[in-house]
Amino acid sequence: MYYRLFLCACFWCQFVYVFAQTDIKHQQPDSIYVTSYRHLLNISTGLQTNNAEFIVAYPKNNLRFELSPRETLQQFLLFQYKWINFRYSFTPSYLNPDRSMLTGKNTRSSFDVFMAVKNIDIAVSHQKSIGYYVKNTRDILASWKPGDPYLQLPNLATKMTSIEFAYNVNKKFSDVGMISGKSKQIKHAWSFLPALSFSYTHFYDPAIQPLAGQHSEDYNFDVNLKLPLGASLVWAKDWSVAATAGPVIGVNFFRTDTYDQSLNQLQNKETRLSTGYWVQSGLSYTRDRWYTGLDAYTYQYGSGTVDSRTRRFFYGLELYIGKRFNAPALLKKLL
Repeated sequence: MYYRLFLCACFWCQFVYVFAQTDIKHQQPDSIYVTSYRHLLNISTGLQTNNAEFIVAYPKNNLRFELSPRETLQQFLLFQYKWINFRYSFTPSYLNPDRSMLTGKNTRSSFDVFMAVKNIDIAVSHQKSIGYYVKNTRDILASWKPGDPYLQLPNLATKMTSIEFAYNVNKKFSDVGMISGKSKQIKHAWSFLPALSFSYTHFYDPAIQPLAGQHSEDYNFDVNLKLPLGASLVWAKDWSVAATAGPVIGVNFFRTDTYDQSLNQLQNKETRLSTGYWVQSGLSYTRDRWYTGLDAYTYQYGSGTVDSRTRRFFYGLELYIGKRFNAPALLKKLL
């Protein structure tokens, strides 16, 4: 499944590249609502925190597990030019004191590529994480108190790959300007921003060999449709605030692999309807050559039955500052 998503991402990247060349040749002038800086090289840096939690509940047994990797504060560099955006982030130790005694060790690696062509935004991301802790240990261990180590799953690993296609119905609304300085909102506007996302998650333990009844791997493939409305408010020169919010509906394809006494692989498959919500907001100050802003998001969806329920909870916060430069001649030729 992972390779299919990767090939799909490559196909769409090639499609977007060809489509972008046509779009550049027929680029329309800025409207009275939005000023675009896509022809300049936008370089920004800042601090961010992003996290993905997995919540598993068993209502009949009154049990609930909130699994989370260790939260970290990251520094990032973002390059934006014309239709492509590339982000590189890292986790400096001076911003993240060692809390491994409480939450255990955690390692993460990820990459993100964003492309914007006309009213269509395409995002491809991949993340690998090893090491989780039970965030609600207090609810499971009656003797637990603040300062005690959390319950830990040091070998639990996840691989998440996702592709999302979002469409901005109203060109007068700048969804890009809400989270970066690539464009500037000049007048109030609103829009409908439907997005179709495909996400594949693999849960596994790389340190355990197949054992009868003691080893399992879970695979989730989610197809979600976000249906948010967005609005922006310009209340002073160069200042604007924007937000999007709406429901999420989708389908979850779930598979668990286990082993019998003869180490033959057994599969359990389920298909469930999922529901949730998406909320994002941003505050920005944008001038002709530099910009700064703050944005945050939360995204949650889940599915379940009478016996068990699962939810995904994503959230993040970002503070950035950036400057615009004239693009080098080589970059202009390449893009």
